[in-house]
Amino acid sequence: MAPPRDFIPSYLRDSPIFLLNKRSVTSIPLPTRWNSHDRAPYVSVLEDGVSLEYIGPGRNWIDASSIRTDFPVLPEVGLYYFEIKVIDKGERGCIGIGLTKGHIPLDRMPGWEQESIGYHGDDGLLYLQSGRGDKYGPLYTTGDTVGCGINYYDKSIFFTKNGVNLGVASKAIFEGEMYPIGGMISPNERIEANFGEKPFKYDIDTYAKYVFTQAAANKIKEEKAKLSEQTFGIIEIVSREHVEDNEQIISSEQADSTGQSR
Repeated sequence: MAPPRDFIPSYLRDSPIFLLNKRSVTSIPLPTRWNSHDRAPYVSVLEDGVSLEYIGPGRNWIDASSIRTDFPVLPEVGLYYFEIKVIDKGERGCIGIGLTKGHIPLDRMPGWEQESIGYHGDDGLLYLQSGRGDKYGPLYTTGDTVGCGINYYDKSIFFTKNGVNLGVASKAIFEGEMYPIGGMISPNERIEANFGEKPFKYDIDTYAKYVFTQAAANKIKEEKAKLSEQTFGIIEIVSREHVEDNEQIISSEQADSTGQSR
C-alpha cells in the first residue's frame, strides 16, 4: 500500500528536507506511488498504487512501456532512494528501474532517452541516455529487489541488488528534479515498488547518515572559508585606511615643516 502524501522515509528524518518541512507551512512532497496519468499504455497500476503489471503484446522493444511517480525528487532532498521487487519476471524479464526527467517519452525503457538512466534486469546493463547499454551489474529476476538512489551533494546515481550497492552508475550528469521510473516489455511482468513505507533491503539509513554528516562538515568548511575571506577583506580595508591616514598625517607634517622653514 502506498504511504500518505506527507510521508517522510526513515533515512530522511535528519535530512535538510525534514527540517525544512517541519518549519514550513507547505511541505515539499516526495514520491509515494506510481502516477496512473503519467504512463505508457501497456503499464497497468494496480489498486495499491505501488504495483505494476505489463499488459501489452510484448512482441519487441516497440511495445516498451514505462511510468513515472506522482511527484519528482527535488535537489532540496539531498538524497533519495527507492526499490522495486520483481514479483514475476514474465516471459523475458525485460524490467528496468531508474530516474528520468518529467518531459521524457514513456514508450521507451528507462535510460533509453536523453535525461534518463536505467538498470535492466534481462541483461544487467546500465542504459545512460542511450539505447545501447554498458556493463554494470548482475541480471535480476523473480524474487530479486533492486534499488536506485540519487545523491544530490556529489550528483551521483547508484543502484543496488538485494541489499548490495553496485557502485556509482553516473556522476555530475543529472541536475534538478528527477522522477523515479519503472519500465517493462514482456507479458506477465509484475513489480512492486517501495518508496520508504517499509524497510528497504539496502541499508540506506547508514548510507544517508554518512552522506548528511559529510554534507554538514563540508558546509561548515565552506562557511569558515567564507568567514575567513570576509575577515581578511575587513583587515585589508582597515589596513588600507590606516596607511592612508598615516600618509595624510605625514603629508600634513611635511607641509607644516615646510611652512615653518620659510
